[in-house]
Amino acid sequence: MIAGLCRHNLLVITASVLLVTLISLNVSAQDRFTIENSADWDTTLIDGATSEPSENSSAFTGDRIELSIEVSNSDTSAGHDEWWFVMELDGQITPELTGFLEGSEGTVTVNISFGPLPEGVLNLIFGIDSSSQSESLILQVEPNPLNLTAAGSSEIALIGEPAHVGDSLTASILVHNQGQNPQYVSLEITPEDSATIQGQPILINPGSSREVSASFSPSSSGPINLDWRVHSSTGGVARELNGSTTVEVLEPQSINLVIDSSDWNLVDGLNSQISLYLSEGRSREIEIEVAIIDQTIESILQNFQLTMNPGRRQMTLALGNPSADSLIIRVNSVSWTASEELEVQTALTPPVLELEVSSNGISSAPKAGDVVTLPFSLSNNGNTPTLLGEVRVVRTSDWMILDTKPTNPVESGGSLNGEFTIDSWPDSKVVEVEIIWMTSGLTESSLLEIETFSDADADAELPFDLTAAIYGTVTGLVLVMFILVLYRTVSTSVENTGASRFNRLRVARGEKKKAAAAEKREIPCPECDQRLSIPTTHAGAVKCPACTARFTIEAITPNPQSSDSQEAVPKPKSDSQEPATSTDLIARSMVDLLSCPSCDQSLKVPIERRPVMARCPACRSEFLAELGES
Repeated sequence: MIAGLCRHNLLVITASVLLVTLISLNVSAQDRFTIENSADWDTTLIDGATSEPSENSSAFTGDRIELSIEVSNSDTSAGHDEWWFVMELDGQITPELTGFLEGSEGTVTVNISFGPLPEGVLNLIFGIDSSSQSESLILQVEPNPLNLTAAGSSEIALIGEPAHVGDSLTASILVHNQGQNPQYVSLEITPEDSATIQGQPILINPGSSREVSASFSPSSSGPINLDWRVHSSTGGVARELNGSTTVEVLEPQSINLVIDSSDWNLVDGLNSQISLYLSEGRSREIEIEVAIIDQTIESILQNFQLTMNPGRRQMTLALGNPSADSLIIRVNSVSWTASEELEVQTALTPPVLELEVSSNGISSAPKAGDVVTLPFSLSNNGNTPTLLGEVRVVRTSDWMILDTKPTNPVESGGSLNGEFTIDSWPDSKVVEVEIIWMTSGLTESSLLEIETFSDADADAELPFDLTAAIYGTVTGLVLVMFILVLYRTVSTSVENTGASRFNRLRVARGEKKKAAAAEKREIPCPECDQRLSIPTTHAGAVKCPACTARFTIEAITPNPQSSDSQEAVPKPKSDSQEPATSTDLIARSMVDLLSCPSCDQSLKVPIERRPVMARCPACRSEFLAELGES
């Protein structure tokens, strides 16, 4: 039993040793072959036209290639292995080429020949079947013939960096035509996750070099991979005229607007001071639009463009004196993308004047002819100072200016006190005067009634002789009656008594109505031929009662010999003559009131009607009223 157990253990040990030996032999077989680096592969190009080794440094379409690859063997006693070779072009893989590796030699050389070569970038892959070991070689096959090559650098240049989202980037490269014919050449770019963009085709003559370009605008920030290639419809483009690059796109630049102040007064008008802030990056073109809102109606006052550098820029907007409730300022980007469009609206407070004129009058009643001092007070209850102006006192009965004073600006909430000096107080029981303040295009006034001093113990006196007035009235009446009697005596005589208009027999009123009723005519309606009876003396519109049509007719002129009621009465000529007009008399002033050049009477002639001929109601003289200094 013990002997049987020993034999069983011996068999198990023997099987284990044999299994370990087989595993070690398999591992050594897989690892013993090593492929040399692909950069050390021996490559020979065979010209497809001459079948001779090519003198070109690059492979061309139609050429053949011969590869010589060395594989080192670390174990010559392990037997042979198998190799494989494929060619990959644009994601397509050719069928495998296979062969044996002799395991008894320390170095095995594998020779592979294939062709003709297609145009493109070839990936040549060589591997060992048992060990999954492989090496690859990239081979660029140029077109045949090769017409277009890079004239300088084989990399594209990017114009517009640093680039922000929405900016325009332009890729360009210099291309040389070494062929025999002119060619149209363009640059195609394919931004990451975007469609291909083709630039404008450029004609390049043989032996010439020109720049080709294409532009695009990135829509997102961050690194963007950009594939590019030079394209020609006739081919012949070198493989170096394509590639890829990475563009770093920054976030959009931001611009801010701050209205620092808005000041509106009568002197300078509306002025708004603003500050613009542009974030770090490139200089930018912006458009500024200034608008106002007046009772919900928007109007644009200014619209202009300027170049902004990163940082702050201040400016003052002078807007005059518009009618507005609010101010709107908009800032828009020009040919670039801002983080946001700006619109700032602010309420406006227009300058308002509330003028007030007051006077305490005169403490004691003045006498006629006295020099009188009349105090006055001017107040401004508005929100802005007034401009320079003038205040005057005027007698309202004839608008004669009694005194005038210039006025300085009155601040908001302030007042100005002064007094007039009237050299000769008018001779009237009650003098009505008006104090007028003219400033900033506005006029404010105050009316005063001032009684003139009179002696209560003196008898009432009339300004004229009562006895003389009575005698004059009686004499005038007698003279008028005498002229009427004389006129009737001269105008009526015995021979033409019957023809006199005082002795003419008049036709009774009833007879006149009957005669007027009898003198009618029939007129047909132009629409319905209805016969209408119309008085002969009627002229104008007529309405047909049948069809309601309207039309006009003319009156029939009666025979002047058949009517005694029409008699021309000569009009007496007027003996009165208008005073002669003098074109030498001229009066000027800067306000509606001016003085007559003949009698210094104060007159009112509106400025908007000047120059105009005016007549003084006091002295009847005519003069030319003009705008100018008083």
